[in-house]
Amino acid sequence: MTVDILLGVDGGKSKTVCLVAERSGHIIGWGRSGNSDKYYLPFEQALDSIAVCTHQALGMAGVHPSQVAGCFGLAGADWPEDFEQLQAGLERLSLVQCLVVKNDATIVLRANAPEGFGVVISAGTHLASAIRTPQGDEWHSAWFSVEGAGGITIGHKVLWAVLTAEDGRGRPTVLTQLVLQTKGLAQPLDLLRLLSQGAIDDRFKASLAPLLFMAHHRYCDPVATALLLEVAQDMSRWPLALLERYQLLQTPMPVILAGGLFKGEGKFLIEALTAFIHARAPLAQVRLAQHEPVVGALLAACDLLGQPVTQDLLNSLAASMPPAEFFNTQKEE
Repeated sequence: MTVDILLGVDGGKSKTVCLVAERSGHIIGWGRSGNSDKYYLPFEQALDSIAVCTHQALGMAGVHPSQVAGCFGLAGADWPEDFEQLQAGLERLSLVQCLVVKNDATIVLRANAPEGFGVVISAGTHLASAIRTPQGDEWHSAWFSVEGAGGITIGHKVLWAVLTAEDGRGRPTVLTQLVLQTKGLAQPLDLLRLLSQGAIDDRFKASLAPLLFMAHHRYCDPVATALLLEVAQDMSRWPLALLERYQLLQTPMPVILAGGLFKGEGKFLIEALTAFIHARAPLAQVRLAQHEPVVGALLAACDLLGQPVTQDLLNSLAASMPPAEFFNTQKEE
C-alpha cells in the first residue's frame, strides 16, 4: 500500500495526543491518552499509552498502519539511547509504516516557526527549551529542564509565600486566601501539616501556579507581582543562553512562547519576559505559539516523506483541527 497518510503524536506527562491527516493536510482522525513519559512510568506502559491514542486516531481515520508515516514527539526522548529505545519499541508495535522520534520541545518549534529556525520556551510542568539555528544546528534542553521556572517551581514559590507570610519572614499576601480557598483549608498551618505529612507532591505544587497569575491580575498583590518578575527573569535565561551560545544575540531570531503558563490570567508574565529578553537580544521576535505541538509532529512527518510544507497544507490543517477541548490539559482517567 502507498504511504500517503501523515501521523503526529505529542506525548508528555499530562497527556498524549495523536492526529492523522491526509497529505493535503486535512485531518481525518485523532486520539488521546494519558502520560507517556518513559522517565515517569515503566517503558512498556509508556508505549501502551502512545499505542492507545494512535489506534484511536487510525481507527477514526479508517486507515491501515502500512499507509502511514509518523513522527512521535515525546517527553523522555532526551539522550541518544532514549531515541534508540523509543524508535525500536515503536517499530516493534507496527503502529505506522515508517517513523521518526523527536523530543517534544522540538516539535513545538517546528509547529510555530515557519521560518525553519528559532528558539522555543515551553512552559508547562517544567520549563523546556530548544533551538534550531539558521545554519541548521539543533539543541534541546532535555534533563537540564528539571531546573527552571516551570509550574512545579512556581507552585513551590506560591506555597512558601503563604507559609513565610504566616511565620513572619514574608509579607502578607492574598495568595494565602486563594490557596486556602482552592484547597479547602482553614488556615496556613493546615498547609504546613500537609507538607509535614508528605501530602504535597509535584502535582499539588503545579496546581498552585495559576493562583500566582490570579493574585497579580485581579488583586494587584505586590508579593505575586514580585514573584512573577522572578519567574520572567528566570525564564529569560533559556533563550538568552541559547542565542549567546550560537552567537545570535544580535540576530532577528523568532522566540516562541508555548505552554500553559503563558495562558495564565493577564499579560504581565509575557510582557516582563519580553523585556528581559530584549534587554540583551533587542532584535528577538518574541511571540506566542499559535499551533499545538502535535502540528509540529505532523509537519515532521511531511519532512520524513520529503513533502514540502505549503501554505495550502497549513490552511487545511488549521481548518480541520479537533475541537479546542480535545487539547485541554486535564486528569486522564
